[in-house]
Amino acid sequence: MLTFDNTLQTVKDKILAARKDVLKILQKTPFWSIIKAYIEGQLTKVECQKSNYQIIKLIRLYNPATKKFKFSEGNEHEITSNDVSDIFRLPNKGNKLPSTTTSTRTNLALEKKYFEKSKKITKTEIDRCLNTAIADDRKKNAMDVVRLLILELFITNLFCNSGATMAWTFLTMIDTLEAMNSYNWAQGVLDYMHYGLDQAIKNKKDKTNQPSVSGCLVLILYWLCERTNLISPIPGREDHKPAAVKWSLPELNIKLNIATY
Repeated sequence: MLTFDNTLQTVKDKILAARKDVLKILQKTPFWSIIKAYIEGQLTKVECQKSNYQIIKLIRLYNPATKKFKFSEGNEHEITSNDVSDIFRLPNKGNKLPSTTTSTRTNLALEKKYFEKSKKITKTEIDRCLNTAIADDRKKNAMDVVRLLILELFITNLFCNSGATMAWTFLTMIDTLEAMNSYNWAQGVLDYMHYGLDQAIKNKKDKTNQPSVSGCLVLILYWLCERTNLISPIPGREDHKPAAVKWSLPELNIKLNIATY
């Protein structure tokens, strides 16, 4: 999460203040609520610093057969697409996302213009392309800048993985505003996280693979904030949407250190 904030703060003056055309398009995307929260400084290191140790502890409670978490009281609890929608203000209706784990080149204009010489989409490549798009002073590339910012959000937050790579199919999903707004992104984020958790548990049993985890793992922490009384919302943000803005993850990390699962 914080990586996207760093990127956004770096380019904010260059595009969000100077390029009203970019801002106008961003506001029409299904990701505007969460991007706006970053722009307004509501998702910063103070509130969003997570503990990888706590994430590892929580992953151990995950049951891949039921896709639920089992806590000490014996009951299993499920993260739903409604939870994802509430936490990140993503749409919870629309078409199912195409494969987010397999990668076939798209032949789209965005790929030809920025990624033609790239073997795969990586965080480094997205950074490079975004800098190239921002340096273009013709101001005819507003949609390019929007797409690349969304790819940054994906690879650092919603669809992240340890290799900092992503499938080419994501370019298809964000090619136009119509395409972006046609998908159920809440369910897509949840499915990708479940896939990452399932693979991590599978790899843990296979001594030849490292048990890294893909997906928006910070979602688990925000879900705990929403569904338990471990901590209270930040004063003045009790009714805020997206709900992620309401919670202090460092405070939750402290509570989880003494909680019994």
